[in-house]
Amino acid sequence: MAVSTIDDVATYLIQNNEIGITHRELQKILYYSQGFYLAEYDEPLFDAEFDAWQFGPVNNSIWGRFREFGYNNLYVSPGAETKTLDNAKKAFLSAILATFLVLGQSKLIDMSHTDYTWESNYIAGINKRIPQEQIKEFFNNFDSHQEYVQSAEAKLGFLTLISARQEYLTNLPSLGENWISGGAEAPAKEICEACIKFLRYFTKNLFSTHAVPTIPKLVMGPIPSGGVGIELHSENKNVYVSFYNDKQVDVSVEENDSFTEHEVSLEQFGEEISLFLEGVV
Repeated sequence: MAVSTIDDVATYLIQNNEIGITHRELQKILYYSQGFYLAEYDEPLFDAEFDAWQFGPVNNSIWGRFREFGYNNLYVSPGAETKTLDNAKKAFLSAILATFLVLGQSKLIDMSHTDYTWESNYIAGINKRIPQEQIKEFFNNFDSHQEYVQSAEAKLGFLTLISARQEYLTNLPSLGENWISGGAEAPAKEICEACIKFLRYFTKNLFSTHAVPTIPKLVMGPIPSGGVGIELHSENKNVYVSFYNDKQVDVSVEENDSFTEHEVSLEQFGEEISLFLEGVV
């Protein structure tokens, strides 16, 4: 059968769910439908494109069609036809609905934000086009809907951890000088801000380059002489980064029984960060 229209797919999804579907949910389920269909059948389900918007992948024509509904459930006439969909495609879409609609719009948006299809293309205010070939490439990494959901949930769990660590870093400058026996120096505000930027860079790089990333173990804490230590542990590589209040950064990399050390300025570390993280992300 020829490629379907995105309008017919949207109409079918709205007509054939039992709990109601909002505009944002529809956009994400259209994206998942296209992605899994491309991966399974090596051709698009419908001839339409997605752009990287603030709330995930969005098709502009569908946005225009349903924008008047706002945050309410969408409606189409029960008698509206979907001539470009055969029974096989309808069964495919029903399976997508069964997996994803129950997750709700907030989780669907959050999950799409962990996909490199969105992460590597999103630029605030630009609504950059997501290449269809990249969508196909991404979804080729999953053998089932549930495998995708499990991977996305693991990435969301890591994001939750990173968010908590960022809040922890924000509070470290107020630690004082007596947080360990014998006295110590609290991390400087500038150093904690540099650590937050580092964690943000690391997470963005992790999600924008891997469909199913290996989530490293993250360990961090204040340094008695003044600063913050961050450790990233993966199966084959361990990276130890010490940010000091004097704006020096020590990087130690342990890989395949070899150990290398680097001492750089905070500015230089920011410029060469990708070199130190190679193989971890």
